[in-house]
Amino acid sequence: MILMLWVKILLSKTLYELEINGEHIIIREPVSTEDYRRLMDVQLRIWVMPDYSEAVTYHALIAAHRNGGVVIGAFKENGEAVGVVYSFPGYENGMVYLYSHLTGVVPDKRYRGLGYYLKLAQRKLALEKGYSLVKWTFDPLRSSNAYFNIAKLGVIVKSFYPDYYGELQDELNRGMPSDRLIAEWRIKSKRVTRVLDEGMKATVDVDKLWSLKPYLVNKVEVHDDKILLSSYELDASNDLVVVEIPGDIEPLRREDPDEVLRWRKGLREIMDYYLNKHGYVIIGYTVARDKPLRGYYILWRRNPAVILDGIYPWS
Repeated sequence: MILMLWVKILLSKTLYELEINGEHIIIREPVSTEDYRRLMDVQLRIWVMPDYSEAVTYHALIAAHRNGGVVIGAFKENGEAVGVVYSFPGYENGMVYLYSHLTGVVPDKRYRGLGYYLKLAQRKLALEKGYSLVKWTFDPLRSSNAYFNIAKLGVIVKSFYPDYYGELQDELNRGMPSDRLIAEWRIKSKRVTRVLDEGMKATVDVDKLWSLKPYLVNKVEVHDDKILLSSYELDASNDLVVVEIPGDIEPLRREDPDEVLRWRKGLREIMDYYLNKHGYVIIGYTVARDKPLRGYYILWRRNPAVILDGIYPWS
């Protein structure tokens, strides 16, 4: 009887089921203390944390989940967690929103759609709970995150925060300031609906982008397949501007941390100037499939209401 009840609860919490490399993956809400513990454990694998001191504890996951938050796991059939979403209520200017602190997938399950379905599951539950806005942070130098968040999910970015968390101790962030862009996912907007339901990605072909004659903020140099920041201009005269970043920061991070720090300091000035001080909004992200890969943030000086209505400068 207890087993049958547990099975019913489990089924009621299932949001999506996927097959990845022949493995059956269930995206669902946690239903037991062991589930929450596994969602704590999996953080160490995802972010290569040195120990549990950097992880969100299982009891914090429980508290958020039972008090208006959205907590989701991706589980194998044996119960092992391979992905996590952790979010909780936030409040600003009289509005309650959902703040998404963690979304991640273990390395061998990345780039197979699992992260995308975790975010779809988060949106589904957020809508059921009455939220219209989900916010989170992401590293402006992570091209794959920028493309995923902006082009595939339809977030917009209106603000930048220097050293948001202080120095983190996981492998990807250790030794660097944790500068972050603030993603705003307006989950009821036409923009997001069109991106998710109609496949209208918030991106544009690079050639089409250049035909619009945007202002290119920064110049780069390419040395040994690495993209280095050469110079940048702070000039808010154009309504449409483009900011270039490396399409893959990992080679530079592994081999030349000083150059990564130059990028961070340059982007800090650029994003603070255009987003925080002059009201631009990041509306798109595109990648030139050159070697090395080159990524481009697309910033537009427009009322956010126009942008959220699904309007683009290239439409």
